[in-house]
Amino acid sequence: MAALSSTNSSYVPGNTSFGIRGALIMCVREDKTLMYRGVWYGDNPFSFAFPTVMAKIILVTVISRALYWFLRPIKQPRLVCYVLGGIILGPSFLGRNPDVKSKFNQPRENELLRTLAIIGGIYSVFLVGVKMDTALIVRSARNAWRIGVSGFLLALTVTTSLTFSLVGHFPGILVRGPFVFYVPLALSYSFFPVVAHALEELDLMNSELGQLAMSCAMLNDLIYWFFLGLSVAFKQEKMSQSVQALFAFITFMIFTFTVIRRRILSIIRNTPFGKPVNEIYIVMVLVGVLVMAFISDFIGATSILGSLLLGLVIPAGPPLGSTIVQKTECFVSEFLMPLFFVHVGYSTDLKSIHNWQMFTKFQIVIVLGYFSKFFGTLLASSSCNIRFKSALMLSLIMNVKGILELIQFHRWKTNHYIDEQTYTQLVLSTLGVTMIVMPLISFLSTTQARFDLSCQHRGLRTLRSMARNSEFRILCCIHNEESVHGIITLLEASNPSESSSICAYVVQTSELIGLAAPLLVPYDKKRRQLKLAFSASTDHIIHAFENYARNSRGPVMILPFIMVASYKTMHESLCRLAQDKFIPLIILPFHLNHRYSIGSSISAALRQFNANVQAHAPCTVGILVDRGFSCGMSSDHFTYHVAMIFIGGPDDREALAYATRMSDHHLAVTVTVVRIVLQRTKESPFQEEEREMALDESSLEEFKLKNIGSPAAVWKEILVDDVVEMMNAIRSIEGHYDLVLVGRRGSWEVAMGEEEMSDFVENEELGVIGDMLASSDFCGGKVSVLVMQHYREGIRTVRTSSNESCTDKVGL
Repeated sequence: MAALSSTNSSYVPGNTSFGIRGALIMCVREDKTLMYRGVWYGDNPFSFAFPTVMAKIILVTVISRALYWFLRPIKQPRLVCYVLGGIILGPSFLGRNPDVKSKFNQPRENELLRTLAIIGGIYSVFLVGVKMDTALIVRSARNAWRIGVSGFLLALTVTTSLTFSLVGHFPGILVRGPFVFYVPLALSYSFFPVVAHALEELDLMNSELGQLAMSCAMLNDLIYWFFLGLSVAFKQEKMSQSVQALFAFITFMIFTFTVIRRRILSIIRNTPFGKPVNEIYIVMVLVGVLVMAFISDFIGATSILGSLLLGLVIPAGPPLGSTIVQKTECFVSEFLMPLFFVHVGYSTDLKSIHNWQMFTKFQIVIVLGYFSKFFGTLLASSSCNIRFKSALMLSLIMNVKGILELIQFHRWKTNHYIDEQTYTQLVLSTLGVTMIVMPLISFLSTTQARFDLSCQHRGLRTLRSMARNSEFRILCCIHNEESVHGIITLLEASNPSESSSICAYVVQTSELIGLAAPLLVPYDKKRRQLKLAFSASTDHIIHAFENYARNSRGPVMILPFIMVASYKTMHESLCRLAQDKFIPLIILPFHLNHRYSIGSSISAALRQFNANVQAHAPCTVGILVDRGFSCGMSSDHFTYHVAMIFIGGPDDREALAYATRMSDHHLAVTVTVVRIVLQRTKESPFQEEEREMALDESSLEEFKLKNIGSPAAVWKEILVDDVVEMMNAIRSIEGHYDLVLVGRRGSWEVAMGEEEMSDFVENEELGVIGDMLASSDFCGGKVSVLVMQHYREGIRTVRTSSNESCTDKVGL
């Protein structure tokens, strides 16, 4: 080892340290590089770097997972748990023990772990760029610009004023000049990836509040990228070096967004539509991440900037973006990124806090920065007529901190811009504000906050509340091509006419892969290549609906949408669309339709999605069990036979209202209403039951009067004494029907033992009758079933296994 010299200390061989410009330099013995042969040769594994690093990774993973399990009930994110795990293993706690320090805190092992952690940070930032939809900036509303900029500028003004006035009291900021401005900048940012990750953990990603928060954060990211580029010039010592560095940085960016982007787009064009991307391209991109990081580091910028730029030039979503995310995200997010968090915590030494006067003053600046960000966002949100509770949640969300802040602080410490105490204080402040904010957001998060940001109540719509000659709006959810024929036939049977045309909002859904933010956008084939690359069947699905609209016997308007979201929160965008467009009916495919083509995991996710829509929809919801319609469907001839089973209750009345509309189709659609009258065992029913019975009779009389003398409407009535006779009567219904309409829940269920019967129900989202009709026992499983549910308040969705209930009734 070459001798090193310092004005303050001299070189001492072995494991020694000496200071150079305040930095701690470690010298280690050469014999530690010998290859570990195993315990059988008498070698101690903790005397060698690689076995020690593996043991350290195992230990911190166990500690961090244990912390996550312990802190998860109070809604603490994994970032907090991983950093705390590193702090516990580091010099602040376990690292103070001489035995632990001698085995786990040696310089070679720390450097190897640090290298792995930095690589983890590079790939994490790369995935952030891949999943980021830069078009979100263009789509952001004026409110997002106002809120995002207002919160940022107020926080920046307060922290900059305090930092520059007190900079003489902060000896921990080792580099002065322009860098001092970057400290308040770091306290004022709200990074898009951090906000998106927090919203995902809180299940708020698809909410209206979450969409607004991500739009606001995206504007902060634009400001961050601008100042990050300027830092390349500011960090140089001479003006000539600054000019050269800035020129190299601009050239690097131009090269990335022209040459590299064109190459990426050519890879996408060369990939056959609907086919997977060639493995060699994936490998080239992943190696290119390290190449871009090396180049950006070489020209004087930070290494993460190169990986971020490469991620940004890759179009989000399929085929390339989603493939990269699918193949790498698990390893990066579950292994490499936690290593970085652990390293941040491991390098945080609480004993380094010794100047408490500086600590107090700097902490005041940090806290005031967070409060100014909070109040700036709150005031701007209130000026946009956002409810106070939603504005409060948005202000808290914009104060969430995460990986990009920690990467920035770690880079400052590595480059000796700040000392150990300042670094430790910044890390602890980041942990503290995140630990406080996340549980508060979770506590304030309610269904009302998710769906309604404004102060105005938008109202609800049902089929029975519709005017007879008004436009009939239906929201149809499509997951795959197999559902198209059944939905189109149902639309035609819904009787589009000149006096009451049909407006169908067709939403084609895809799972959120390769995107940080969910999307619900109108379908535009001409601009498809410029935006998200949709699934291979999207064009076929939309073309089929548009072709039907051109050839329908009545006026039908198709408004296609593309929704890319996580299945667990997809219902929020769907319900918000139904609320905004005043849609009275949502049609969902049954999760077991074509289950062999979609797989069991997707089928389970769709079942939970259907249950979530039933629980939160502001209108009537119909679940279509599609057995393959047997009716004739052409432009010249259309026949359709519908049976409607009426027992009583709001769900059955909605089903009857839909059947009444179908009966207006004259001879093309025949409707048979089978009323099953359950003999009441009570002498005097409750007042609520009397009201329900009166509403049932009113709906039935309306159907009868409307179809007097019509050969397309048939009326049947069956008297039964108990539930067993009722089930037998339903099973005995004969006729060549294409569709059976039924309500999800009848008025008889509470009084006649719903709890006992629900034990035998396999699909509770269909109800007792609907589940029986959907089984293979009814008409050999060849008749399609549409189960209708009237809007009801107080259903809470829970995650359950396939054999358990999907919804929990809470005081309907």
